[in-house]
Amino acid sequence: MTYRLVLTVLGLAVPALALADDSPAVQAMLDGCYAGSRGCVIDLQGATKTLTRPLRINPDLVSLRNATFECRMTSGTCLYVSQDGFPHRDKTTINRLEGITLRGSRAIDGITMNYTDNGNHNINAAMTLIGVSIQGFNRGLSLGHNVWGIDMFNVLIGNGNIGIYTQPGTHNAGERSTFAGGTIYNNAIAGLDEESCWEFDFEGTSFDFNGQQMILRGPTAFTGHLENNDTGKAEIVLDALAGTPAGALYMSEGSSITVDGWDAKNPKQPCYVETHLPYNNIKFPATVYGVGGTQGAVCGPGRAVTWDGQPFPQK
Repeated sequence: MTYRLVLTVLGLAVPALALADDSPAVQAMLDGCYAGSRGCVIDLQGATKTLTRPLRINPDLVSLRNATFECRMTSGTCLYVSQDGFPHRDKTTINRLEGITLRGSRAIDGITMNYTDNGNHNINAAMTLIGVSIQGFNRGLSLGHNVWGIDMFNVLIGNGNIGIYTQPGTHNAGERSTFAGGTIYNNAIAGLDEESCWEFDFEGTSFDFNGQQMILRGPTAFTGHLENNDTGKAEIVLDALAGTPAGALYMSEGSSITVDGWDAKNPKQPCYVETHLPYNNIKFPATVYGVGGTQGAVCGPGRAVTWDGQPFPQK
């Protein structure tokens, strides 16, 4: 005990602590799972692991549970979920990331799902997220090529730049991905930035205090809660990409929108929803507070209706 204290004071023990890296050991567990033919479950029993290199996770072969990952790499992503580099198996399996917490920095992404082999219809949908917290990243969850039908239950994504990001120009991606519960919050740029046409369902999800709540280039159904301060810019942006369904947001009558500190006589934002095309649609819920702006509730040519199908009042 005495020697350890003296060495620490002299600064001799600090480098050993700084070199801690659990990446090789955790990746070795994963690789051992991939070497088999049946897949496996890796349960880290609540351990905290420091990662300096991304973990390669094959959604066809492994479930990873009960761990906190301190993500210390300086670029790239912390978890790369993909069948890249693995033989594709024509087998219907569903694996999980469950009880996982990721902590990182805004220099890196949290979880990236991507599969680059466009000739092989990968099922990244086989990886379900359950009880996952993704904190402090540039993009908390980044969705790329051949990723579709993913399901997320009680996922928290916060304190980064962008909560959910869909990569531009993706191939064979989207196809109705569902978030149930969870919160997307305190992201400096956007809660959801959809750079390719995706199809999302949010069921009982909250978007709270993001720089902007949603940038949508595909159809999205939403049951839940939107809350922010009056930030001076549109909370929701609807756009479209050539040859795809336009950005749209259909909110249930039981959902709610709240703009804290909203002043109807002196609004800061030009509008609550900014639309770029006539076929951008938004359906407002019954419970709405602070949906307005210097130009009205909706900017642009898009169509806005209330929960019961009536035209939404602009002023």
